[in-house]
Amino acid sequence: MTPAPNKNTVGNTILSGDLEAYLQSAVQPIANKLDTDSTALFESFRALGDQGWLAPKLPIEMGGLGLSSAEYQPFQSQLARYSGALAFLQTQHQSAASLLLSSENEGLKQTYLPGMAAGNHQLGVGFSQLRRQPAPMTATAVESGYRLTGTFPWVTGAGLFTDFVGAAVLPDGTAVFGIVPLTSKTVDEDCWLAVGESMPLAGMAATRTVEVQLKNWFLATEQVVGTRPAGWLEVRDRANPLSPLGLIFGCTQAGIDALKVSLKRRGIDHAIAQQLALKLAWLKMDLPRVAALSGEAYPQKIALRGRAISLMNTCAQAAMIAASGAANLASHPTQRIYKESLVFSVSGQTTDGAVASLNSLLSSA
Repeated sequence: MTPAPNKNTVGNTILSGDLEAYLQSAVQPIANKLDTDSTALFESFRALGDQGWLAPKLPIEMGGLGLSSAEYQPFQSQLARYSGALAFLQTQHQSAASLLLSSENEGLKQTYLPGMAAGNHQLGVGFSQLRRQPAPMTATAVESGYRLTGTFPWVTGAGLFTDFVGAAVLPDGTAVFGIVPLTSKTVDEDCWLAVGESMPLAGMAATRTVEVQLKNWFLATEQVVGTRPAGWLEVRDRANPLSPLGLIFGCTQAGIDALKVSLKRRGIDHAIAQQLALKLAWLKMDLPRVAALSGEAYPQKIALRGRAISLMNTCAQAAMIAASGAANLASHPTQRIYKESLVFSVSGQTTDGAVASLNSLLSSA
């Protein structure tokens, strides 16, 4: 087994190549299986925990690598290059860790955070529904906590994550976040939690994304992660439109990798792989400059995200074309990459993000 990273050096696993070497040996050979086989995917997730790599943004003293958001992007990119499904699961877990890290509930932080990088505690998230109106999951304040009723439409990791950080909306629009079990439970006919069947997704089906329904579910104060003001997710989306680029860049590189393999196999001497790699390099070079711009530069940031999604889809399509008829096989690597590009095209998508992506497609058509 690859040795655990040197926790005294921030980003050591990226800079030294330990992460890439591990992914090439342990993940790349079974990448297609990870996309369809939940057992294999969950085993690979736990194996990342054995390396201490499940929550790299956590501080070193909590078992993480202490990576900043900028340092985390290449980490994400490496994961997504070799398995989009594994990267997506890890991202959900990291999101839960980040929410807990910002919590004022010291009891929850002490319980969960020290073990999250190693996978001793495995948590997902369920707050994307905050973008929906009316809110599908609502909360009512009661003595010693809240009662939750409604639906979490998307929760990833059923069968892996024991719990998730879910968000419900109070009557004044405030969102309350808390630890919710990812297991069906019934207290009585008026108080229950039901986890649905795994959704038949076109891509990354092995991640076991489900719908979770609650009726009068009691969220005790001790399990509350915190609250956020009305409109918090919209503000967060606008402040961080570039946050998905790690996943997008990784999938883009996966498309270029597969394209090169097919071109070589067919004996096609074409410059497209080099040209697409150059376009990806330009986007990566432009990212720090755009990310550093002030809030007024939001249109430039969302446009960069749109260009990145467009390039990702182009690379996936190029890989499919170069693979010829074999690309129609469900077991072909380009099928997996193409489906991953579909997922990453719409993950965390806002209306502005959709418009930016459509504009980029139109300009490149």
